[in-house]
Amino acid sequence: MRRGGTSGYSLIELLLVVAAATTLASLALPLTGVSTDAGKARQAASFVATRLRLARQQAVARTTTVGLVFDMVNGRWSVRVCADGNSNGVRRADIGSGVDRCLEGPHDLETMFPGVRVAVDGSLEGPAGEPPSPDAIRFGASDIASFSSSGSCTAGSLFLRSSHGVQYAVRVAGVTGRTRLLRYNASAGSWDEM
Repeated sequence: MRRGGTSGYSLIELLLVVAAATTLASLALPLTGVSTDAGKARQAASFVATRLRLARQQAVARTTTVGLVFDMVNGRWSVRVCADGNSNGVRRADIGSGVDRCLEGPHDLETMFPGVRVAVDGSLEGPAGEPPSPDAIRFGASDIASFSSSGSCTAGSLFLRSSHGVQYAVRVAGVTGRTRLLRYNASAGSWDEM
């Protein structure tokens, strides 16, 4: 209670509080947008990493080759999970003829995760120090990450970038088939494991 028996706040005090709250909110909104943007990119990278891990498990369980097949359709990348049907590996010709069946997909990553693109800043070195390249899917010329029945895989990386430039990589080790999720740390100039 104030002196003189009156309680409450003056109009000037109320306006100062509203102005301070408005200023703080206007500063926080851009940070929230960047965080949301980075979160979408991380979700997309996690989705791909999970599909790679599941493909490895399916290859071992089925004792056959299972691969993630990346396709460019109308200028956008999609991904399918396909299994070898004639013991010669997952091949595009066999997928087209129906010999190698697709178990899942196609998933259009840009539709699933708006604002996220399968893309890489062509000036960045790869996670293992490989030379910069604009190629966002690096699983050989076929763009297929194939897992054998022993769990080994085509070594390579897939890169995803948010609309604000937050860069993620999903990397698969060849012999072990281990899948890692990495984020590019621009201030340190390094890829950090998530």
